[in-house]
Amino acid sequence: MKTTKKTGSVVAVLRVKETTDLMIITKDGKIIRIESDNIRQAGRSTQGVRLVRMEEGDAVAAASLVPEAEVEGEDGQADLELQ
Repeated sequence: MKTTKKTGSVVAVLRVKETTDLMIITKDGKIIRIESDNIRQAGRSTQGVRLVRMEEGDAVAAASLVPEAEVEGEDGQADLELQ
């Protein structure tokens, strides 16, 4: 990826499906959940898509996929189904 002073560094690269939700947490404690099908697709030569607006001095602390659903396992216990 091409990065510039304006775009900043790459924090995370996550493989998603249309049904995947993402969670982004900033160092200042801002939390945002985004459905991946709401993220605009862009070509290879773009500068990316803004997913969260942050205050001066804040930074992304973590980005992760959200488990899709709980599915009851064979033993009757709830298991997380990760996508």
